[in-house]
Amino acid sequence: MAALTPTTEDYLQAIDALRVEVGDVRAARLAERLRVSPASVSQTLDRMGKQDLVTVDAAHHISLTGSGTQAADSINRRHRLTERFLVDMLGLDWVSAHAEAHRLEHAISDRVEARLSAVLGDPATCPHGAPIPGNFPAGADTDWTQMSTLRVGDEGEIARISEAIEDDTALLEYCDQKNLKPDTRFRVLELGPDGVYLIGTDGGDVVVSAQLSSHISCLRA
Repeated sequence: MAALTPTTEDYLQAIDALRVEVGDVRAARLAERLRVSPASVSQTLDRMGKQDLVTVDAAHHISLTGSGTQAADSINRRHRLTERFLVDMLGLDWVSAHAEAHRLEHAISDRVEARLSAVLGDPATCPHGAPIPGNFPAGADTDWTQMSTLRVGDEGEIARISEAIEDDTALLEYCDQKNLKPDTRFRVLELGPDGVYLIGTDGGDVVVSAQLSSHISCLRA
């Protein structure tokens, strides 16, 4: 496959993230995620279709082809390994790592990618819990469930913060401040009528909005 442009790689990442988060990927959602115009999305999707990276069916559902999935895995791997390097090796804060990795990921060669993974001990996930393709065990996320499905008294452990939150600096900063991070154990203490959760953690009680709870994946205890 010919080298892809940074714009195309950004689209591949966004399509893959929306597939995981909502399942139904459409141009309007893609435009909102990437903060671009619908016309720009249409033009880019047309070009990506000619590259055999995506298909758009009669109902306007956007899907990655086999080649598109392989390319998305490649850019996701580079991005998540870079995040892990920035946090684990350079001590960069959890919030800034996402934006900084986005600046670096497009320039990383296959050789550097392989060395990054080896030096880091072939980590399975990025600091936010997203699986690193090639390192993450197949099927290891099948038991994950959204926090928004839990009820009072349920206990669990945070596994992942979705990409949608990674792109929202304010929400990501809140997660960082309240230790809403992978491996944090919690118990649901209260559930308000508006979907707001109050959870108990080792660090204290934390309020989790309905919006945020739908973007936190957990393992039930």
